[in-house]
Amino acid sequence: MSPPLLLSVLDLVPVPSGSDAPAALRETLALAREAERLGFTRYWVAEHHNMRSLAASVPAVVLATLSQVTSRLRLGAGGVMLPNHAPLAVAETYRLLSALAPGRVDLGLGRAPGTDPRTALALRGAAGGMEEPFERQLADLIAYGTGAFPEGHPFAGVTAAPADTAGQPPLFPPLWLLSSSGYGARVAALLGTGLAFAQHINPSVADAAAAIRAYRAAFRPSETFPEARSIVATSVVCAPTAQEADDLAASLDLMFLRLVRGELAPFPSVAEARAYPYTPHERAQVAAYRERVIVGDPAEVRARLLALADRTGADELMLTTLLHDPAARRRSYALVAEALGLVAESRPAVQGV
Repeated sequence: MSPPLLLSVLDLVPVPSGSDAPAALRETLALAREAERLGFTRYWVAEHHNMRSLAASVPAVVLATLSQVTSRLRLGAGGVMLPNHAPLAVAETYRLLSALAPGRVDLGLGRAPGTDPRTALALRGAAGGMEEPFERQLADLIAYGTGAFPEGHPFAGVTAAPADTAGQPPLFPPLWLLSSSGYGARVAALLGTGLAFAQHINPSVADAAAAIRAYRAAFRPSETFPEARSIVATSVVCAPTAQEADDLAASLDLMFLRLVRGELAPFPSVAEARAYPYTPHERAQVAAYRERVIVGDPAEVRARLLALADRTGADELMLTTLLHDPAARRRSYALVAEALGLVAESRPAVQGV
């Protein structure tokens, strides 16, 4: 009998219209506690900037708070957009987070900016015009995080704080490379890291499957990952009935349209979405977007998630659910957990990867 499919949460910390960022962050705390109770494996927070609809501009701050209200969940960035940050700062931030939640921290890394080009330049300050290649940044991050500098490195001997404790596991967390194409899969295989494929961004199941196959075929075992490990992230809306799920997902339709047009409004309600006068072209855009979202009742969502895991070969699925109503959002995760057979409050603290 095969083991149950691992499920995790990717939280973008949506800010619903009529609400604010403090309320959205309080809801994230509530959702993380509920995810832990339900038996989810990880809780990752994504990095986005210059967006009024999302509040997680600095995932590490959110994760530090979550570390104090959870005890089992693995907590991670999904991910740190490395071009926006100095590698030493990232190494120190996530070593410190590991000290707050020993053995429970993941570090997901991406090479996209997580924002528009102008905001990305503002984030990088004066260094923005002298951007280093992602591969160089990644190598430096690993060197700072582990202390294993290549010979002749100009910053060899620089110690990322806090320091490890003798006899205890290293504080530098396991690395996961984020990918929506084949590039991240190749790098993850070469370095012996985990791979997290963003199917909610690239809806092609074939692309996800191809990336995971390539990753497994070329994987070089590492101390942290003796075996290849893959996650597929996907967008889900689950409700007691298919009709209610479809109604709730209307908010996603309008949010997507606003993103395409560069609008920065808070996350819209179902009523706002229903009242919006879509043009035929916009309806076609929304219909295409819906192809990347799993929407339905528990039975349908279960079937589609199992099919996604089977077709991609993923070891784990990470679900992102964006809804205007926080209670409906929590309920969606609870319905999926029940449908997939997660066991509430029974798992020990998750160690390793």
